[in-house]
Amino acid sequence: MAKPQKARWVSATAAVLMLLTYPGATAQEDRVARIHEHFVFADMHAHPSQFHRANVARIEPDEIARYRRGLMDVVVANISTDAIYSGRYVQADGTRIPAREYRPKPGEPFAFTLERFDKILATVASGDAVLATSPDAVMAARKAGKLAILPALEGGDGLEASLDNLRALHDKGLRLLQLVHFRANELGHIQTYPYSPGGLTPFGKEAVREANRLGLIVDLAHSNTETIMDTLALSRAPVLFSHGGITALDHCDRCLTDEEIRAIAQKGGVVGIWPDGEYNPTMADMVRHIDYVKRLAGVDHVGIGSDLRGMSQYTAGFGEEANFRAIAEGLIDAGYTDEEVGQVMGGNFMRVWRRVLEVADH
Repeated sequence: MAKPQKARWVSATAAVLMLLTYPGATAQEDRVARIHEHFVFADMHAHPSQFHRANVARIEPDEIARYRRGLMDVVVANISTDAIYSGRYVQADGTRIPAREYRPKPGEPFAFTLERFDKILATVASGDAVLATSPDAVMAARKAGKLAILPALEGGDGLEASLDNLRALHDKGLRLLQLVHFRANELGHIQTYPYSPGGLTPFGKEAVREANRLGLIVDLAHSNTETIMDTLALSRAPVLFSHGGITALDHCDRCLTDEEIRAIAQKGGVVGIWPDGEYNPTMADMVRHIDYVKRLAGVDHVGIGSDLRGMSQYTAGFGEEANFRAIAEGLIDAGYTDEEVGQVMGGNFMRVWRRVLEVADH
C-alpha cells in the first residue's frame, strides 16, 4: 500500500513570511494553510446545493465558494438514486415529489440519475469547477485554484441492475459507487430501518468486480454488516465507508462496530466521520470519533465525509457555512501532528483512490 506523502516542515523564517502574506491570520489558521500546501483536502461525501433533490441547474457558486474558503480541493458529489423510489425531490419541470413509495417504470431510475448527473456536468461547463476524473485532474485543478468535483452514486438503484448503465456513467465521469442508500436494492442491503438480512446480491458482486475493473471507488456507507464483509472479501481494491459514526461512542444504525472498522482498515480503506450535529454536537465530539478510529485502526484509515446538504443539523463550528477549517483546527487542538491532520483531511482518501486505479484493468 502506498504511503501518504510526508509533510515537509516549514522553517520558522518561512512561517513568519507566511504570516506577513496572510495578515490577520492566527497562528492556528496559518498552520492549517501550511498543512494544506502539502496535502489534498477532500470531502468524501456531500450533496452541495442539494443538487440531488432540488430543482437547480447546477451546483451553485456560493457552495463552491464555501469549499474554497474551507481549503477543500475535491468534493465527492452524490446523486441519491433511490429518490425515484422514495420521493422528496423536485423534478426538472418544478413538480415537487413528496415522500412516498413509487414503483418506477423501466428506464425511469436511470433517466433520473442522468438528469441529476447533468447538474454536475453543467457546473463544470460553467468554468467554476473541474471534473475530478483522476487524482492528476484534482492536482491540476488545485494548482489552478479550482474545486474538483467527483461524481458519485449514493445507492446503485439508478443502475437498474445493468453493468452497461454503470459503464455509461463511468464514461460520463462517474468515479465512485456507493452500493446502497435507504432501501435494499439490486446490489445489497442496508444498515437502517427497514432492516433486511443478506449481503451482496449476485448483481452486487458483478458491480463490485466491474467497479474494480473500471477503477471506480466502492463506498460501503449505509451498508449492513453482511454487505460490508461480502464486499471486503470480494474487492481487489480498498474501499470507503464515507460518512457515519462509531457504535462504541454512539450506538446508532449509521455507526460502525469495531469489527467493521478493523476489517475496512485491513483492506487498506478509510472510514469517514461526519459533522452530524445530533451525534457530534461539538467539534470536540467529532474529533473524539476521529480519534477512536485512529486508536483502533491507525490514522491512515480515517477521513471526513460531511454529508453537506444531506443532514438537518451540523456540528457546531462546521455549521451551515461548512467550515472545514474548523475540523483541521479541532484536530490540531487535540494534539494531531501536521502530517496526521493532512492525512485525515484528505491524504488518506487520495491514497485509496490511487490504489483503486492501480488495481484497475483499464
